Amino acid sequence: MTAIKVAESLGRMFYLVSPKATTFATVAEVPPYVADTTPWFIAFILAELLYYAIKDKGVGLKPHEGKYDQARYRLNDTIGSLSAGMFQQMSRFFLGSLQMVTYNYIWDNYRIDSIAFDTFKLTTWIGCFLATDLAYYWVTHAMLFSSRSDYIHNEHVGHSVHHSSEMYNASTALRQSVAQSYSTFFFNLPLALVFSPSQFAVHTQFNLLFQFWIHTEIVPYMGWLEYVINTPSSHRLHHGRNRYCIDKNYGGTLIIWDRMFGTFADERIYPEIVATKEEEEPVSFGLTHPINTFDPVSIQFGHFHHIFKTVLITPGFTDKLKVVFYGPGWHPGVPRTGLLEEIPEVDIKNPPIKYDPILPLRFNYYVFFQFVIVAVVASGLLAEGYKILPLWQTQTVCVATILSFVALSKIMDAKPYGLKVELFRTLSVFFIAEFIARSGLWEHTYWQRRGTLIVADTFLINSFYMGWNIYKYGSNWTSLTSVATKTNKVKTN
Repeated sequence: MTAIKVAESLGRMFYLVSPKATTFATVAEVPPYVADTTPWFIAFILAELLYYAIKDKGVGLKPHEGKYDQARYRLNDTIGSLSAGMFQQMSRFFLGSLQMVTYNYIWDNYRIDSIAFDTFKLTTWIGCFLATDLAYYWVTHAMLFSSRSDYIHNEHVGHSVHHSSEMYNASTALRQSVAQSYSTFFFNLPLALVFSPSQFAVHTQFNLLFQFWIHTEIVPYMGWLEYVINTPSSHRLHHGRNRYCIDKNYGGTLIIWDRMFGTFADERIYPEIVATKEEEEPVSFGLTHPINTFDPVSIQFGHFHHIFKTVLITPGFTDKLKVVFYGPGWHPGVPRTGLLEEIPEVDIKNPPIKYDPILPLRFNYYVFFQFVIVAVVASGLLAEGYKILPLWQTQTVCVATILSFVALSKIMDAKPYGLKVELFRTLSVFFIAEFIARSGLWEHTYWQRRGTLIVADTFLINSFYMGWNIYKYGSNWTSLTSVATKTNKVKTN
């Protein structure tokens, strides 16, 4: 890859692109910009880790003990975010692309020919950029992660997935929601009256890519740019659970929408914003009621379970409907949007302890090794594998991948049964690989068969390792977790 190609690829992360070069006649011609940028995702995450390890002298990588500069990266949270992101990407093999199908239908049948353009025109390109970003603002406003939603509880579920991490780093950007992908597409449909599907497909990707780099605590206040674009400082506040952060800064690429519609707020830690040290209020990240798990299924759908339980215990049919269709902060006796004063206050001097069960180092190494194996398989499937495999095989690999992430999360969550779940997974992979290699039901080249047997042998070794730990510790293996976890009163059940 030439230096120019590298620069172009990096530029897409910041919406620095050529309008003409990014205009296409059909959706089929639009490159998969997000997938092609995966190496930059990895590079940004590694760069952040190096910064915290070297420049920050490892402080940001330490377990959380009540200080704002600690636990800015933790292995369990990073794996939880990446697992949830891959889950979201794999959902398309089961649910398809409802948004593009609907968008195409409206464009083909109802577009306004007098103002619609499907060929390059700079004003149209800029118009689609602005319209897509404005639509994203209203989508996020509707998904509203707070307990004072102006919209409905089940809309809150989608965006709360992205906000469920108590850390704010590049990996958090990849914690994306399955529900949001399929429950908010209608906000974008009015664009189909004017802008072609290919234009929309381009700008939705760039809008998403731009929001990756702003997920960092490293970049400070950016001066006059704070008035125009969404910056790390603006978006940090959006991820906050502090009361002054609630319902603020919904913009995707531009922050002008928040300033126009009265939803903007500044991060209260810079001399440009606060007059005295006493007025400073650092942001505590995450949901007002933390989910306390790294299980990707619970991350994606745990709030649906909460809604279901709340509906069951709420008396009266009308109030049961309100649980679903009013804001997430609603309960009998309060306005439909809930009450701001009911949101737990953040003690500035003693910020909430982040959920972080601290495992023995050997289990961290094991989880990391297993996650890398599964993630490599999943990445290959998402990039190219689905093109050559039958749909049912692709879906089978997706299910196996998600179940693997779930099994590993039980160890990271320090569940008493975590090692047993992982033993079941490793033995299952061993027997399946052995069956595929030796049954004769599939044709293999010599090296394909050898590779499958190597996989089987690897997971047999993993099974022995898990079995040994279960034999030695049983369900009491969680007693090996550090005293800090118990002292901090982190829930592990």
